[in-house]
Amino acid sequence: MKTIALSISRPVREQLWGEPHRSSFPPCFRGRLRGGHFVARTLAVFERACNLVAPDGDVMALVIPQVGDGPFNVVVDGAAGCFDEIEPGAQAALEGERLRVGGLEVELGAATVWEPRPDWDALRALRTTIEPRLRLLRALCLRYAPAPGLLALLEPPPPGDALAGAVLATVREAVAALRDGWGGDLARLQEGAVKLAGLGHGLTPSGDDYLSGVMLWAWLAHPDPAPFCRALSQAAAPRTTTLSAAFLRAAAQGECGAAWHALLAALGEGDEAEIAAAAQDIVRFGATSGADSLAGFLIAT
Repeated sequence: MKTIALSISRPVREQLWGEPHRSSFPPCFRGRLRGGHFVARTLAVFERACNLVAPDGDVMALVIPQVGDGPFNVVVDGAAGCFDEIEPGAQAALEGERLRVGGLEVELGAATVWEPRPDWDALRALRTTIEPRLRLLRALCLRYAPAPGLLALLEPPPPGDALAGAVLATVREAVAALRDGWGGDLARLQEGAVKLAGLGHGLTPSGDDYLSGVMLWAWLAHPDPAPFCRALSQAAAPRTTTLSAAFLRAAAQGECGAAWHALLAALGEGDEAEIAAAAQDIVRFGATSGADSLAGFLIAT
């Protein structure tokens, strides 16, 4: 039985390996982990993460420090490949202060709580100073994205690519509906969410990533973000993958990962180097997932 402990996670670009710090997990797991009751199955295993799903659909992700804190991440003191021996479908259960997943044990005794929800009230108070900096963020996203993904929405349609043009045309129709929904048209808001839900490939399709970004922008700029985001999430989550639905529900509550926390703080402070570093961290998430979420966040530009 291989045992690993939790370690504190930092913003992705500042991580130090092997430091014996107390660690963090989101507050939504406090009751389950500290109450001694958690049963789940392994949803998927990757080089840097192991995703678990509980019978009620809640998701937990065991991740290494390179991935960092997130809305449902438990950061473990391990290296890439430490989850390789876990099979998809393997049972996970909490026994005392240890979470057992297949042949792996995660020691939880020293865990502390990391808050996945930024201080939206403070950020909303800075909105008039943040908005002029979105032009810089837009340029940085287009520069750093490894593949255009939905960031292509920020530029004119590419000539000669009929398939990409058709997909982007569908997405543009959905975005137009979301903009109508922003102004209070609930039917159009739901229409846009349904068009984007599950659109694309992978565990977190591009359309869902875009919606997550829209909801983070809503927490910063919408006059009434909670019902707006709840309507988006309720329309989209039942139409996509288990993991993607978990991200949508988290964004609907204003929750996001450490790299997003860094970006929002940098936008508030106006530090261009920090904005660039945080944007790069987000863009590195997945093939296009981070970039697609940034495209949604930039819906107003």
